[in-house]
Amino acid sequence: MQKIFFSAILISVLSNHLNGQSGRLIRILNSDRATGSRNVSYLSGNVIFEHEGARMRCDSAVRYLDKNFIQTFGNIHLNQGDSISMTAKAMEYNGNTRMAKARGDVVLKDSEMTLHTQAIDFNRNTQTAYYTTSGTIINDENTLTSIFGMYHFGAKMFSFKKNVRLSNPRYRMESDTLQYFTQSRVAHFGGPTQIYSDSGYIYCENGRYNTITDEAMFNRNAIVRQKNIEMRGDSLYYNQREDYGKSFGNIQLTDSLEKFTIFGDMGEYSGLTDERMYVTGSPLFINFSEADTLFVLGDTIRTIRHRATDQREMFVYQNALLFRSDLQGKADSLHYSTLTSAFHLVGNPVLWNDTNQITGRVIVLTLKNNEPDSIFVYDNAFIVSIESDTFYNQIKGRDLEGNFIDKKLSQIFIKGNGQTVYYVKEDDGTFVGISRADCSNLLINFSENKVKEIKFITKPEARLIPLGKENDEDIRLKNLRLRFDEKPEVEIFKKLIRTL
Repeated sequence: MQKIFFSAILISVLSNHLNGQSGRLIRILNSDRATGSRNVSYLSGNVIFEHEGARMRCDSAVRYLDKNFIQTFGNIHLNQGDSISMTAKAMEYNGNTRMAKARGDVVLKDSEMTLHTQAIDFNRNTQTAYYTTSGTIINDENTLTSIFGMYHFGAKMFSFKKNVRLSNPRYRMESDTLQYFTQSRVAHFGGPTQIYSDSGYIYCENGRYNTITDEAMFNRNAIVRQKNIEMRGDSLYYNQREDYGKSFGNIQLTDSLEKFTIFGDMGEYSGLTDERMYVTGSPLFINFSEADTLFVLGDTIRTIRHRATDQREMFVYQNALLFRSDLQGKADSLHYSTLTSAFHLVGNPVLWNDTNQITGRVIVLTLKNNEPDSIFVYDNAFIVSIESDTFYNQIKGRDLEGNFIDKKLSQIFIKGNGQTVYYVKEDDGTFVGISRADCSNLLINFSENKVKEIKFITKPEARLIPLGKENDEDIRLKNLRLRFDEKPEVEIFKKLIRTL
């Protein structure tokens, strides 16, 4: 047995010397049995060979000296330094190309990962290993599978193709193309990718995901759905652990539960405690819960849903616009609360309802069953109603309270300092004069959004001015300002709807 062993060693040494290839030929370090010729050796029993820093063990092998090539069989173990090891049932190794081809229950390991597959080609020159017969990689708590894959040992990076799946206790990622770094545990994807978890769903066609921190940056058709919230944008950052997202460019934030979407150029979402949204860049709020869609526009829109009460508030800052088919509004800022179902318009506010214009220091509009129910105007309440192309009925007072029926103004109560300008008509519609009255408190009834009747709660100072005998003071109450030309049209809102 010792003679066989030393013969194998002698053959290796002489061959190295004769070929002038010291350090490049595969060296046989041990074999219990050796037969064959000088050029083709059949080795068996504890076969050990070495080549340029890699040591390999197997049950049996066939060595081709002139080709610097070896075929190995049974219980194969390959070790390259302390960092790379591989086991298989069969393997071919070429000493000239430094290429190892392992087959049968292959397990490849380094300090970061373990790869299981049926066939691996390991290129020691480029320090890459690739498979084409499906593989499974275990990296800490992540398990990755794919049809094709390549591992770069230097960069500690896998490149996956076709039916790629990354499984984690918290989520599952599916992609067609994926790069995964085993040290940083960051996944990069360059094709359609879906991430599923108990709390939601993510889709993107380009981006990266840190599986340690659960932070992600997506672009190209990015969608994040968490419970009832969906985020979209040209690019999107999301931290799944913190339930915090930030999107940029053509963004959409949608609440499927409350049935609204906010469009804009930049948006933030936070849902770990209370549910918060913040959108800038001509943000547009659309509530599509009812047939009459509500549009709200401003420079900044912020919403918060208080989890303790399950109530939502919306704040619109600067240049707020409100549109429904039955109501339109404008103000410096706007606030809405689902607790009170009320809109607060502050800062030079104005509200339009058909041919009526309502202004004051603060306007509060309440809804019931998603339809206008009541209105309150505090300080400098003023109503202008279009009677004709040139005639305007006017009602003015300190404060105002009113209600709606079937989306139309039904009744208005003026509290304090009431004044009116009202155009009087005959039954045939002919204008005959102007009723000018001052009264502390007034009650006005409307029919089809037109002034039908004015009731003076206390004795008024009133006069009827024949048409043609009026002067400017008779037909214009102090601080009258016609703002119908500011009333927004629906096209203003529709053109801001983003589509990805």
